Amino acid sequence: MRIFYASDIHGSDRCFKKFLNAAAFYKADALVLGGDITGKAIVPLIDSGKEVRATFLGTDYVLTSEEEITALSQRIADTGYYVHRCSPEDAAAFREDDAALQRMFVTRIVERIERWMARADERLTGDAAVPCFINAGNDDPPDIDEVIDAAERVTFLEGRVVPMPAGLELASCGYANRTPWNCPRDVEEPELAQRLDAVASQVSDPSWALFNFHCPPYDSQIDAGPKLDDDFRLRQTAGGVEMQPVGSTACRDVIERYQPLMGLHGHLHESRGTVKVGRTVCVNPGSEYTEGVLRGAVIDLHERKRKVKNCVLTTG
Repeated sequence: MRIFYASDIHGSDRCFKKFLNAAAFYKADALVLGGDITGKAIVPLIDSGKEVRATFLGTDYVLTSEEEITALSQRIADTGYYVHRCSPEDAAAFREDDAALQRMFVTRIVERIERWMARADERLTGDAAVPCFINAGNDDPPDIDEVIDAAERVTFLEGRVVPMPAGLELASCGYANRTPWNCPRDVEEPELAQRLDAVASQVSDPSWALFNFHCPPYDSQIDAGPKLDDDFRLRQTAGGVEMQPVGSTACRDVIERYQPLMGLHGHLHESRGTVKVGRTVCVNPGSEYTEGVLRGAVIDLHERKRKVKNCVLTTG
């Protein structure tokens, strides 16, 4: 059995299209998308009636045709950001009203997830009908959960153990230990331990199960994140950005106790790799979503022997 796994696409339209195409491209029997699937920012397209102005990735744009506006909007979506076309007055009002801006941001997030789920329902049919499993991550607002759960061709995963082909079980939790940014699904380690154990305890046979835990186990080499100073700036050394383990101690404890076949993780974009925690093969495919690059892992499992045959990191 072959599984394609990816995580942390952060709203990138291009990466999600590639994720759906991965089933055919890699001849996968199932698709799994880990957490952090929503974007991080909204880009206003300020429409004066004569032209549209926007600032995107440090570049100022003056757009005078619908073709230019459509092209830039797609570039923004492929990078993982959202657009909001508005008047100069509305743009000024949003700058003064954080709550209204946040509501608009969540609206755009939900709209994109709705389009993605419709695309999945359309694409994953007929010869392309493979099981598709998607979860949220610590960055993702709870507003998206019902949207994913309502999709016909997608199984939403949070807090559940769901069956995969060949009787494999998939146990999932998208919450993470507390980060400096206090994301929607950040929790303290004791609460995370309860959430992870609650889902892990539902598994009938951990040796033939995947633990899809968004946050990787602590000090596992796939959980390295940059050290920050008091102003949340990266700490630099002569060798570059200073890194440290920032994964979850609760996650490591659950994996060590249950020893599932594999741990599927993400969260730390820089920590691409595979590592063993006891008998468990843990993978973090990393993320390069801002460039529209989908990083993933092609996982081959031996059904009779119930072991990992191969786990190959991919970039495409």
